Amino acid sequence: MTAKNGFVELEDVSFSYGNQLILNKVRLSLERGTSYALIGKSGVGKSTLLNLIAGFITPSQGAIYVSGNELKAPIKRIAYLFQDLGLFPWQTVAQAITMPLRLQQGSDNSGIQEAVTLLLKEMELDHLSNKYPSELSGGEKQRVALARTLIGRPELIMMDEPTSSLDAMTKESIQQLVLKYQQKRKATLLFITHDIEEAVLLGEKIILLNTEGTLEILDNLFYGVDNAKEQLGFYEKCIQIRKFLKLEN
Repeated sequence: MTAKNGFVELEDVSFSYGNQLILNKVRLSLERGTSYALIGKSGVGKSTLLNLIAGFITPSQGAIYVSGNELKAPIKRIAYLFQDLGLFPWQTVAQAITMPLRLQQGSDNSGIQEAVTLLLKEMELDHLSNKYPSELSGGEKQRVALARTLIGRPELIMMDEPTSSLDAMTKESIQQLVLKYQQKRKATLLFITHDIEEAVLLGEKIILLNTEGTLEILDNLFYGVDNAKEQLGFYEKCIQIRKFLKLEN
């Protein structure tokens, strides 16, 4: 089986914890440059699916392919933004963002400072470059973690509920940053969310993970649309997803 766009392919992937089946023969293609929102009720296996694609865990059955090669372990061109952000308290903003490049390039420092300085400015973090996590607001920490994720120009970016802990205004700011950089970098984005509006705002395709461990995919015409939340159709799409997920009113 060949991936639709030669990038990520899940072929009959199942995963169990003990005797509990979490994912059941999942078949999924991720195309290059496409944004996917992964949504479903708590406990259906969303984080498990991300961890499988990241190579942190292996399927109980089936196989995962990246660019036609079977995934056996984490690979460098995948970046993962964890829900707890994973910022180290002893690293400044600049040091945190620099770290992935130093890990990639080793002792070769060519271009690192220039790349970090540019991204700091683009993410409006340049005035915070010497600050530590304890000195930052929740939204600032989120932007630092996002910048650290983007600095290595990954082909696949995965995020586990990237805005869940933020207030409404800060959440919208981060959502716009995610949308801007996903489109600018042409990276594939796969992110978990419990927020249906966020899924419709940021997901070009919306993956609905069911309690049976299977999934469905919806196309989303409101991805990347200016002022999407000011359109009635946006909320009709949200209602459609609620019905798919069988959420109570």
